Amino acid sequence: MPTGFDSEDGTRKDQAFRSQELAGFHQAIVTGLRQPWLHGTVPGDADERLRRIRPLCRRARITRLAELTGLDRLELPVVQAIRPAALSEVTSLGRGIALAEAAVGAVMESLERYYAEAIPPARTFLARAEELDVGDGMFEPLLLPDYRENWRQRVIPWIRGVDIATGCLRPVPLELVHTCYTEPQPAGDGLFVRTTTGLACHMDACSAFLHGLFECIERDAIARAFATHGFFDRMRIDSTGLGARVDHIRSVAAASGITFALWHAPSPAGVPVIWCQTIETGTGEPILSLPTEGYAAGPSVEAAAVSAMLEALSARAGAISGARDDQTRGHYRRSVDAVSRARQLILEEGPGRPVDAGLSAPIADPVSLLQLVLSAGLGPVLAVPVGSDGETGVQCVRTVLAGACPFFVLR
Repeated sequence: MPTGFDSEDGTRKDQAFRSQELAGFHQAIVTGLRQPWLHGTVPGDADERLRRIRPLCRRARITRLAELTGLDRLELPVVQAIRPAALSEVTSLGRGIALAEAAVGAVMESLERYYAEAIPPARTFLARAEELDVGDGMFEPLLLPDYRENWRQRVIPWIRGVDIATGCLRPVPLELVHTCYTEPQPAGDGLFVRTTTGLACHMDACSAFLHGLFECIERDAIARAFATHGFFDRMRIDSTGLGARVDHIRSVAAASGITFALWHAPSPAGVPVIWCQTIETGTGEPILSLPTEGYAAGPSVEAAAVSAMLEALSARAGAISGARDDQTRGHYRRSVDAVSRARQLILEEGPGRPVDAGLSAPIADPVSLLQLVLSAGLGPVLAVPVGSDGETGVQCVRTVLAGACPFFVLR
């Protein structure tokens, strides 16, 4: 496959990421996949991680970290990172059980876009899909509907990634990797759905890859749920008995007058994906009358539910602050009827059914997760090293499921 061409005279460019570097990147991920799941964080880890990455904030032009915890009555730590020069979203939210954990999450989410906005041109090349032996159907679910017929004949920018299952180098459309969401669009853009799905920063490449993979699985399942008639009637699950962490979050939220509802969004891979919605039901004037939601995939129903619930709760502080770029005026101008329907959905549809026995067993390990995804036909599973920082060890990876359904909601 081509490794790089000068757009003016057709001469090959030097590659910033040579084949052996991609091979090393692949090996680091494969080695990490052989390790067991990490459960929770060791006390003090988040504080040390925050100390390590703070110098990177200056280099990435993250100018402020704002604590939003006090805007809500929940006391769930929520932190916002602000990067004014961003070419996509200026603000990023992080949440966690501890404040440092929330701060790390906010910084990492901001760094994802920072790295994906600054991919060196030397790593990209122009070509047609048909010239690169891109298989029939590859990337086509991720295309905008108007371009599904003739996109393979178009000259567009590409970047090299790696197939995690085989180790083979694969070309990936640059539009599925970068986050230069400017107007007018960068040259060659406009064929694919704009999304940050699968983009993640962590302290090692495998953790970033797994974070991105779970997000791809989650968005695919939620997209299918949106297209499923009667989803909310049939797929609601009982939020009791899912685990101690779920019970703890439910009790803390209930003490603040917030009610949850959970739905299971079936994934073709059989990976647990949970859709959570919340709304205030306590007495007195609500702090936020609007419903909030969160989605998550995880190695177990409990893990997915915990992540979805925390995301839904942290979304409250984001909405109250009014500082999120992706929450439009329409989000705050929902009609009384729309809010009433959301309240009815959460409160009046009954407690839900027990979780299916087949979904109750946790996924054994990361290798098993990869096998489930491939067996479901969502692959190939591609990973692109987007950026890294040698001083702090931060790694940014974009994971792409070439056969997954895209999902995007304008709030």
